[in-house]
Order: sequence, then C-alpha cells, then structure tokens
Amino acid sequence: MKRKAVAIGLLTISVLGYAQETKTDSMDVRTIEDVKLHKAGNPNRAKVFTTKSNLDVMENPQAIAIVTHEIIEQQQAQQLSDVIRNVNGMYITSARGGSQDSFGARGYTFGAENIYKNGARVNSGIFPEVSGMERVEVLKGGAAILYGNVAPGGILNMVTKKPLFNQGGSVAVSAGSWDNYKTTLDFYDALSKSSAFRVNGAFEDKASFRDKVTSQKYYFNPSFLFNISDKTQLIVEGDYLKNDFTPDFGVGTLVLDLNTSRSVINDLIDIRKNPASDFQYQDTQMATSTVTLNHQINTNWNLNVVGSYQNYTKDFFGNERMQWNLQPANGSYLWSRSMTRTYNEQNYGSVQANLNGEFSTGKVKHKLLFGADADYLQSDSYSYYFQKQDGKWTKTSVAYGTKGDNASSATINLNDENSWASGYEPATAKKDLTRTPTRRVGVYIQDLLSITEKLKVLAGIRWSYLENINPIITNYEFSGPGLTAVPYGKSGEKGKSSQNALSPRLGLVYQWNDTFMTFASYTNSFTPNTGTDVNLNALDPSIVDQWEIGFKKNLFANTIAFNATAYQIDNSNLAQTAPFNDQGNVNTNTNIKELTGKTRSRGVELDITGNPLANLSIIAGYSYNHMTYLETPNTLNSFIEGERIVRTPLNTANASVFYTFDRYVKGLKIGATAFYTGNRFGGWNNQKDANGNQKTDRMIPLTDFTQVDFSVAYQYKKFLIQGKLGNAFNVLNYTVHENYSVNPVMPRNVYVTLTYKL
Repeated sequence: MKRKAVAIGLLTISVLGYAQETKTDSMDVRTIEDVKLHKAGNPNRAKVFTTKSNLDVMENPQAIAIVTHEIIEQQQAQQLSDVIRNVNGMYITSARGGSQDSFGARGYTFGAENIYKNGARVNSGIFPEVSGMERVEVLKGGAAILYGNVAPGGILNMVTKKPLFNQGGSVAVSAGSWDNYKTTLDFYDALSKSSAFRVNGAFEDKASFRDKVTSQKYYFNPSFLFNISDKTQLIVEGDYLKNDFTPDFGVGTLVLDLNTSRSVINDLIDIRKNPASDFQYQDTQMATSTVTLNHQINTNWNLNVVGSYQNYTKDFFGNERMQWNLQPANGSYLWSRSMTRTYNEQNYGSVQANLNGEFSTGKVKHKLLFGADADYLQSDSYSYYFQKQDGKWTKTSVAYGTKGDNASSATINLNDENSWASGYEPATAKKDLTRTPTRRVGVYIQDLLSITEKLKVLAGIRWSYLENINPIITNYEFSGPGLTAVPYGKSGEKGKSSQNALSPRLGLVYQWNDTFMTFASYTNSFTPNTGTDVNLNALDPSIVDQWEIGFKKNLFANTIAFNATAYQIDNSNLAQTAPFNDQGNVNTNTNIKELTGKTRSRGVELDITGNPLANLSIIAGYSYNHMTYLETPNTLNSFIEGERIVRTPLNTANASVFYTFDRYVKGLKIGATAFYTGNRFGGWNNQKDANGNQKTDRMIPLTDFTQVDFSVAYQYKKFLIQGKLGNAFNVLNYTVHENYSVNPVMPRNVYVTLTYKL
C-alpha cells in the first residue's frame, strides 16, 4: 500500500493531461457563500456564513478569522492543525494518542461543542480531511447566542467545497518523509442548467518518524446543488471519512514522586522509540449528511434551513497512560503497560432555521436575525472483559509486560528495550454498554440597529433548553464454551434532568468610516456541561460572562486588514475531565468530569491579513492570554487560586508570507510560515489538602518553541509542483494531553505535491 496512493494519482494525471479543454456554463450559481476571497484576502470585506446573519464583518462586534482554500493549498496543509496556525490566538493543546488534534483559544479547549462543519456540530475525535475544505471560519469569543451550549473561546466552522456550473477541478499526488503518500481528487461540473455536482476524494497511506506507527485514511465527499427556482436553492452533501491507524501516546512522563505526582517530560529515550505494544490499533469512521435550503423571500428577507445527521464510531485497543515511575532504590523507571479496549458510537442529528431581514423603523435601520435549532445525540460506550494469559477472564485491564500479565513481568523497564517486546494479544469480550441520550432546543433573536450611519447597536437573546436522560447501562455476561457475550440486564434509574436559561448579547459599534470601526461587546452564556460526575450524576451548568473591546482597520486601499481585540472571560465553574473515577483509579473516560472552580481569562490579540500586492500574501498575528483559577473551595482536592490553567500558552504568534513572481521566473512562488507557542504547563493543576495547603505537584512545565516551514512552488500551464521543508530548524518540543499523552512534534521533514488543474 505504500506507493498505491501515488500510483493512482499519477495514472489519473497522465490520463487527464490529454483531456480536451473544459467548457464553462454561463449560468451563475447562487450559493450560500458570500466570501469572495483569494490568497489571504481581507476578512473585513467578507460576509461570514458562520454568523448565520447578513452582518458584514465591519458591523460585527466580534473578532473573526478566515483561512481560504488558497492558503490551505499553498501551505500544503495536511491536517486541521496546520490550518489553524493561521488564526492568531488559537493553538494546539494536545494530540491525544495521535487520534485527533485538540485546539484551544482564549484559555479554553475546543471540544465537540466548538467544532462545526457547514454550520452543523461534528465530532472532534478524528482528523478532518482538509483537501475538501473551501475555507475555515473562526468566530472568537462569545457564540452562545447562535450555537447554544458552546465552550468559551470561539467557534471553528469548516466550510466544504460546493458544486459549480463550470467544469473543472484538480487531481494531486503527494509524497513526504517517512513513507507519506497521498492522492486527492476534486471534480465539478453542471448536470443541467439548474443543477450541478462536485466530488472530492482522498486516499492517504503513511508511516511516522515514530516506530511501529502507521495510518491509512479514506475520504469521499459528493455534493449536489439544485436551483429549484431563481429564488430557491437546495444543496445536498455527503461526507465519509475512515481512518485506521496505530494509536501513539508518545514518550510519556517521568514520575519523580508518587506522593505528589511530580512529573517531567521523558527525555531519556530517543523520540523515535515506541515502547507500546505491537498490535494496538484504532479504527475510526465518521459519516455525515447535510441538506441546506436557501430561499430568497424578497429583496429584504431570506431563509436558510440546515439539517444534518452524523454517525461516528471509534474502536480502540491498546496502551494508554504512559507514565514511567521512578524506583528510588535503583534509579530505574518502570511502566505498568496496561491494555485498554473501548468502542464508542455517536449518532447525532440536528436542524436549524435562520430568517434574516432588513427594514427600517423611522430613521433606524435594522438587520434582524430570528432563528431556532434543535438536536439529538445518542452516545454509546462499551467496556470489555480481558482474558489473562492463564485463560481466566478479568473485569479490569490487563497489565501487559513482556510475557503478558505474569506478575513478575507486568511492568517494563525504560532502560531495557528487551523488556518492551510484545507477547500474546489478550482476547476481549463485551462487559457493558453505557448509553447517554441528550436533547437540546434553542430559539434566538438578534438585531443590528443602525442608530446613525456611524453608531450601531447589536442586541440579542437566546433561550436554551437541555435535557439529559439518565445513562442506561446494559451489562453482559459470558455464555457457552465460545464465551459469547449476551445482554442479561440493565441498570440505571429511569429519569432525566433538564436545564434552561437565557443568554443575552449586547454590542456597540462605531463605524468612523468605511475602513475603520471600533467596538465593545458583552455576552452571558449558559453552558450546560456534558458528561457526568464520578457518580454518573449530571453536572451543574457553567455561567460565563465575556467582555470584549477592539477595532478593525482596512489599510492600503482595503487590501490589508489590521485588527486588535482585548477580552475578559469569567467562568463560574470550569468543567474538566476527572483525574480519578469513583473507585479511586485513574479515569480514562473523558465523559466523567468534575467542576473545578471559578476561572478568569484575560488577553489581547493582534492580527494582520491580506494582499498588499496582487502577488503578495501576508498573514501575521500575536496573542497574549493569562487564565487562572479565581475562586476555589477551601476543601480537600480543590484547586489553587491564582494558578495558571494547564495547556494554555501565555503567548502565541504566527506569520505567513508568500510571493509569486510575475516577471523573470514567471510562475515561481516562494513562501515561509512560522508558528510560535509560548511556555505552558501540561499535566493537571495542583490540589489542596484538607487544610487548604497545596498537596500535589502535578504541573509539567513546557518551554516555548517556534516551528518554521519553507515553501517553493512552480506553475507551468495546468501543472503545479510544490515542495515544503517542514520544521526547517528541527525544533524539539511536545504536546501534552493531561499527564500522559506526550507527543513530540514532527522533526524536520519534506513534503512534495504535483497537481494537475482540470
């Protein structure tokens, strides 16, 4: 399979290279997209789909960032984390087991409530395929009025490529370091004068700089557009992504003191070495379908309706928590390499309707948004029995040493690679199923009132209702010599809990002229916390107050956007994954959480984006964020006031410059991209003892680092050859998930892409 992706792509290019010139259809296509940006573009001149409204960016008292497909392609982005490096203030918090990138902004981690595709919430536990993205839009700060129970920090919305009426597209093959091969296909055309289609697809097969780590990804994204009339449009999209790979929890941490949990990054082994078992795997699939209806009621009113369904599955079997415990007697480090098996499935459906209108009452002009949304989520989680080497079955995970689960070899030694060898693969069988249904409904109204041509007020409110149905647990037992698992009972009390609240929004905009505006805004959001506490009880909601001030300025004949924002976010009760379960064991279930106390996040963001010259693209930004615990209970295991929240860098910065030669070496493009991540902490925040004093030392210090990529490309007729030197200065640093998934950043690497434009 190693070169299959390249072989398929080269064959396709060779055939299409002799194809006749394509014909275009003169009929224009009405689309939901009103962003007409190229290269970097000036985001201040766009209308953003993610706002659900007719507001221009210069009218919206909120920081907004847009990464266009031109940027994604010229930077040869391989995954979403490469894309968000162009958004100042966003950063990578971790790469949990190599299964997903976790992002953060303004001190908060982006979970499933913050990640969207075409306006509908999607599961964040997978690497999205970026080749099918038209652009990525980010609304920073408060978005609860539009999207309900979202975590503070912002919304990330991936907008996929839509059908077009002229024939075109591209096919590309890529190859990179460590046997990284990929083929992508994008083709669009008209079906008739009133309908069109588009197909995106990708196949990727790659290894890793890490030993024993491989990945295969399949992606298929067909879409159809129907202009039912000159005022009504229907878009139907499907999206299927399958990723089979080796989970990789990195090098782990060195636990220096078991009493206080004091830990540091494991720098005693080469970052290429992988002590995990040979046979571990994770198979992830996600299928989504979206139907979008756009209807122009008249010149002032329009309706947008979006329905979406998603199925997500994850089958995981492998080692998780890599923590090397110091043995004071001899100075060695041992890890109890336990095996974990989980299977998760989520079925999620949602529908939303947005009515936008523009009208006047006297001298006051209005841009009104009225909307409603509803969704339903059913989350299934399976746990498993394990068969020990002696043939007996156990309800707990198996400590997996060199010879299996023998007591004498249940741990492996960091300094002895012979002890890392894998033995037998333990059999598993279903133990129980936990099913958690959730229902949500919201209604919202928002109005931009233009009091004068310069002074504008944005006001709105949302009513949200959340219904958590008590988890239903189905238990399994063994039956017959084949040890087949069959359901024998259910537990869990019937019932449900519901929460509802109002979330207001108020913003002031002063538009000094067409190129300069200042703003101030306040939002209050009711954030129901998903998951449960260790006793499977629903968590209380968090109440979040956000204040923001800033300005947006267009420079150099509107070719450059220069924006600045300052903010403060107060959270009444931050919810985080609980470190331990109800039995006092290390918790591996991310649905089990705890409320940790009041927090405050303050920061500043600066960014500049645009094309000062037709052949010059610039993106740059800087952000400062300081997030701490403000109030915590003075009780056992509560957190420390004034302590910085883990995984939140103090400073981040980004820069990207690309220049295309229009003389001398016409068609040559050169560029550089840099991303700076400031100092931060991995691990867990510290806790108090019964007297209110600090009893733990669980925060893992991480130094700052800068990754720099250099790019070069050459366009000849319809062929484009691109090359990238990633992490050019071979910087070593890590992403850390909680206190165990310690993944080194990719060392210096090379990536080359050959594209044929249809």
